[in-house]
Amino acid sequence: MLTQFAVGRLEEQLDKYEEWADRFEDLPLYFMTFHGQQSIRSVIDTMQHAVYVYDVCHVVIDNLQFMMGHEQLSTDRIAAQDYIVGAFRKFATDNSCHVTLVIHPRKEDDDKELQTASIFGSAKASQEADNVLILQDRKLVTGPGKRYLQVSKNRFDGDVGVFPLEFNKNSLTFSIPPKSKARLKKIKDDNGLVVKKPSSGKKGTGPQNSETCLGQEPNPHQPDTSKPSR
Repeated sequence: MLTQFAVGRLEEQLDKYEEWADRFEDLPLYFMTFHGQQSIRSVIDTMQHAVYVYDVCHVVIDNLQFMMGHEQLSTDRIAAQDYIVGAFRKFATDNSCHVTLVIHPRKEDDDKELQTASIFGSAKASQEADNVLILQDRKLVTGPGKRYLQVSKNRFDGDVGVFPLEFNKNSLTFSIPPKSKARLKKIKDDNGLVVKKPSSGKKGTGPQNSETCLGQEPNPHQPDTSKPSR
């Protein structure tokens, strides 16, 4: 996380380690000292304490299956998961606190994309959630696979879509891959409508404005993933 925060490997620039460590320490970021299987009651109580004492407004649980452990194998594991999801949903509503819950998907064929139905367990997890984000990883035989973040549910306004991701090994972060920026120029068609077409690339072309081509939507805003969220 410190490497992601500094957007670079500090082992290659040790003289800047203290500076970045001090800045990282100032972040309003807290960690629960839970490891492995935990009681849902203990986790909820700890989250409640964090909201009351530190004004925490975003809790990340990574991940659901690891926290549940294996004690439910002999009982109804799906019912136990539904109870945990319901408890987190109630906590988020009662405390006005955002809860991000990581759930590993079921195994799917390599040639198939993950769907909302691929979420492990029953449909309660996706029904209770306001937003469902799926990290897709398409493996290709001919070369490196393609990764992208898919918004498959958006309760706020319903907009869904995908964000292509490119891994930066130096900063250990994912970001939108840079796209080639073709120079555009305005021309008028027979009806006098102003449109844009790629320029020939000749020298002397002046800077262009930021108008959008017809039929092309602007790129959605992508939050900075190089900084850890709280």
